[in-house]
Amino acid sequence: MKAVKFLKYIPIILINYVLIFFLVYIISGFLLIKNVTTKNKLITEYQRNFYLHGGLRNIWQSREECVEFDEDLVFIPKIASCNFKNLEFETKVTFDDFGRYSKHPLSEKKGIAVIGDSHAMGWGVNDDETFSHLLEKKIQRPVYNLAVSGYGTVREIMRLEKSNLLDKVDTIIIQYCYNDIGENLDFKKNSYEVAKEKFSMMVTSKPVSNYRKLRKAVRYSATIPFDIITKKNQLLDFEGHKMVLFDVLKNYPNLNDKKIIILYVNGFDMKFFNFPKGKSEKMDNVYFLDMNIGKEYFFKIDGHLSPYGHSFIAEEISKNLN
Repeated sequence: MKAVKFLKYIPIILINYVLIFFLVYIISGFLLIKNVTTKNKLITEYQRNFYLHGGLRNIWQSREECVEFDEDLVFIPKIASCNFKNLEFETKVTFDDFGRYSKHPLSEKKGIAVIGDSHAMGWGVNDDETFSHLLEKKIQRPVYNLAVSGYGTVREIMRLEKSNLLDKVDTIIIQYCYNDIGENLDFKKNSYEVAKEKFSMMVTSKPVSNYRKLRKAVRYSATIPFDIITKKNQLLDFEGHKMVLFDVLKNYPNLNDKKIIILYVNGFDMKFFNFPKGKSEKMDNVYFLDMNIGKEYFFKIDGHLSPYGHSFIAEEISKNLN
């Protein structure tokens, strides 16, 4: 009988649960707009979610002054400088024919190519703060940063091939992201018309409606507390990723004479529990380097590497080049 009586209160409990946490979510978002953050984990997670899904975040690749159409890759960086800012940073992002701008040193040794997504490109840092630029200064060899926000491994390699830099490098650093597996599994070269349509949609995307924002806010406010308790974002298995990644690399035999370093860095709490270390057992020229670093190396809300994080990674890579 007691159990039956309790069951009738479950809907009321659930409604109150959603209302309470939805209110906390909205307050957290309001504080973020006022540039107020806290050390409370729940509020921090709510603020990150509000930033990502509440229309606050600017997307670099959706800005026409930063990108241009490419038939093979859908979009590429413009050979120019563009201003890019969000709540935690205000930067100038510059590209030239060799990727993210740097005054490359003269050297008799071959250089290094860095490919990857927003983390390697340097989302949120200036040209002279990327780990590629800092690494270049440290080793006095050219380091060409060809990383582009939003790319997976397939397009990253395609961009490297199109750069005409392959003959100038003997080492390739591939910054891997957990979401690269989607593109690596399904990438197909688009027709000109389809590529053009995708580019147009990307740079002219309309803001999310307030109704959809509200639905997302209610859903996330209820689910995030459970994700924190279960540490959902930390349970990542690399085995499937590794198999797909090797299949991709095998499609590009022109990389076989290069040393390839697979560098994993993708925000805190997004870690593979079984990311390999050192030389690969399957491919002799492939090495793995896991940047298993904490939250102090990232922007608190945005989640990308901070200047401090880029500096640390440059130092770690320099130790693993020999």
